[in-house]
Amino acid sequence: MPVKMVFFNVGQGDCTLMTFSRPGAAKAHAAVLLDCGSTKAVAPRPAAGVTPTGTAKDRMIAHLKQKIDGYLQNLENPGILDYLLVSHPDQDHFNLLKHVLLDSSGKLRYTVNNVWYALMPSDYREGQSRDPFMEKLLTRPATLTSPGGHHVVNPPLMKPTQPDPEPLFPENPAAPNLYLLDGGAFLLSGTSAYQSAPKETLANLSSLVFALVGVRNSAGARQKVLLMADALKENEEVLIDIDNNPTFPDRWCRREKNLWLKVGHHGSKTSTCKQWLEHTTPDGLFLSTGPLAFRGRSGTCTESNVNRRMLIEWEAVRTAQGIPAPKVTGRRQWGYGYQDDVPPNVLPWPFRFHDASGRGIFSTLAGEPTPATGGEWTGVDWHMWIDRAGAGTYDLWYE
Repeated sequence: MPVKMVFFNVGQGDCTLMTFSRPGAAKAHAAVLLDCGSTKAVAPRPAAGVTPTGTAKDRMIAHLKQKIDGYLQNLENPGILDYLLVSHPDQDHFNLLKHVLLDSSGKLRYTVNNVWYALMPSDYREGQSRDPFMEKLLTRPATLTSPGGHHVVNPPLMKPTQPDPEPLFPENPAAPNLYLLDGGAFLLSGTSAYQSAPKETLANLSSLVFALVGVRNSAGARQKVLLMADALKENEEVLIDIDNNPTFPDRWCRREKNLWLKVGHHGSKTSTCKQWLEHTTPDGLFLSTGPLAFRGRSGTCTESNVNRRMLIEWEAVRTAQGIPAPKVTGRRQWGYGYQDDVPPNVLPWPFRFHDASGRGIFSTLAGEPTPATGGEWTGVDWHMWIDRAGAGTYDLWYE
């Protein structure tokens, strides 16, 4: 049973859609949306011969709605989202949901069976909005019911700490599944060092972390995709400890066949530590990022952290483990944008473009500004099928 994942370009933000299909079926039977937000938008690459119109945010939202609409209307049961997962209360992970889920009258365009979220509804701040969407979604979902009957079926659930990974769908060894892993909440309970941490740090530490686990192949190995939201190094250390605990039979974060890592916190220096790379031994790294200079100084995907730290450590792991470079279908040329923090006395630091072809790093910020001097950045959606041609197989491309 294959699963298709789309890592959407939302600039500085996060948005991942997963659709689950039965073998040979023409349409998927289940859909999961993990996060949908942006802080600084990045427009999709324009089609050949098309002159872009509207702001980058306008074009990004229009693209996102069109694509998600297409997937949800092509389900066996059209217009039903099985799960909406909101990893944590940072706006770049949830503030586009109202654009995607609601119609012009402020009512739902789809039926949402389940909503899972981290922390408390009051933590989802929406600026000065007089009609806050998240407050309605998490505490008064019935107010979003459309005249056509689209509604939130089950009461939204705040997911606390739990001892075991939790499957979203009934467990079936012949089918892939998405599991909520534990991690961040351990750090927040009884650990005084974190009680006075900034709210943003606490939100990141509370990120819901998920593992998509495929079907075992003939050798008993499964493909995995780890979805880290804004989890930090501390979360990674907790997940390593859980994996190393002999009382747990599964090693959720260890590579068996292929393992794909959606890196935490958009490629920030606060995440994806050396020990985590050595533990997970990933085939490829996905980054959701954009050209946002936080407080006018630094971005998340920087030259010093990504090019001169994370990639070097990861390539050492790949070499030691003999992990081959991932195969990309169709066009082989791609790259990623990063913030050039050399020299450090030039602020704000400019953004640069790196040719990543063949290196196994896949960033939604993948379009060099056109024209190269003064033009806007554009982004791409990365697509991945797992188990499409049999257990342990994958197909990877961008558009």
